Amino acid sequence: MNRLHLRRALAVAAGALIGLAGVAVAAAPASAHHSEVKVTAECDTAKGEWVTTWTVRTYAPGGVTNYRLTKAEATSNKGEVAAPFTIEGIRTTDGDAYPYQVSEPLVGTARLAGDVTRASLTVRAQWDNTWKENDDKSATIRFSESCDKVVTPPPAKANPTATVTSDCTGDVAVKLENGAEATRDASFTVAGSGDFTKTAEVAPGKSLSIRVPAKNATRITVTEAGQKQPLFDDKPSEAKDCVEPGEPSGSYQSTCDELIFQVENPKDGKTVEITFTPNKGDAKKLVVQPGETKTVAFKAFEGLKVTPAAEGLDDTEPIAWEKPKTCTPGAGGGQPEGPTLPLTGAATGGIVAGAIALLAAGAVLFVVARRRKVRFTA
Repeated sequence: MNRLHLRRALAVAAGALIGLAGVAVAAAPASAHHSEVKVTAECDTAKGEWVTTWTVRTYAPGGVTNYRLTKAEATSNKGEVAAPFTIEGIRTTDGDAYPYQVSEPLVGTARLAGDVTRASLTVRAQWDNTWKENDDKSATIRFSESCDKVVTPPPAKANPTATVTSDCTGDVAVKLENGAEATRDASFTVAGSGDFTKTAEVAPGKSLSIRVPAKNATRITVTEAGQKQPLFDDKPSEAKDCVEPGEPSGSYQSTCDELIFQVENPKDGKTVEITFTPNKGDAKKLVVQPGETKTVAFKAFEGLKVTPAAEGLDDTEPIAWEKPKTCTPGAGGGQPEGPTLPLTGAATGGIVAGAIALLAAGAVLFVVARRRKVRFTA
């Protein structure tokens, strides 16, 4: 009797063990199927928005390769008010397809307003072996501060211009301007021929002028530090409608006591500078401004000669004193040999130097450098 009960007990125990083993085999896949959700966020200050990145991963036993989402719900909060939003790349699967691979993470992004306080994603998965999750899997991110838009000011820039103008002397005026709408000073460099270079800083809405001498104005280049190309790089145009200055006139005369030279400069002329050097005694310089008439005299003696000269003069001839025939021997003084007769030359650039040539008839031509002329007559 006891043996029978022992055998029955053993049989029941064996059956229970087999049943438990079956349950373990059936339950093994259930413990291997699950999913998880993660989220990160960054503030896009250019737009004042949160950029959220959501990642869904699923796990399944070997041989299970694909899955679908039977649930994918995203919500965001502003305070206590919740509203749904869409995550690009993560959504509930339509139909019976299993589009996602177990081996690859499912990643989606969503932009949220900068003042949201919380965002969540809740999912459920079903694998291609028909196993379904019974519980939701979710992730939530909370924002302790807002994502504000940062306005970056545009880079400072100048609005430079250059105007190049020649005058009748050949000098050039370079006008440098910086527009009123500029947000920084303009840094100009003006370079002429030879070694001429000048720099200038011009504030927004301001201007200034740089003068380039004629000798350096063969070619002018104007650049600004922030510009790739020169503002001006050329030979300046010549001035128009220039009026030539008036011509001076000169004369000389021999008296019984002196050799006298006279230069008359019209009001519209230019300054005349002449140096008279006698063959004996000290030289004398005559500077005649526009609108002036000046004379210079040398005490007469036999053999007196006076040579006029000026800087750059190529050809000079001395003028000799000739005693007038009317002079009384031993008398102090006398009358000139004849009246003063001024002659004018052709109008040109400016009077810088001169020369006088004694003519057979007594007329003397005084030639001034740089193409200006003064004529003296006896």
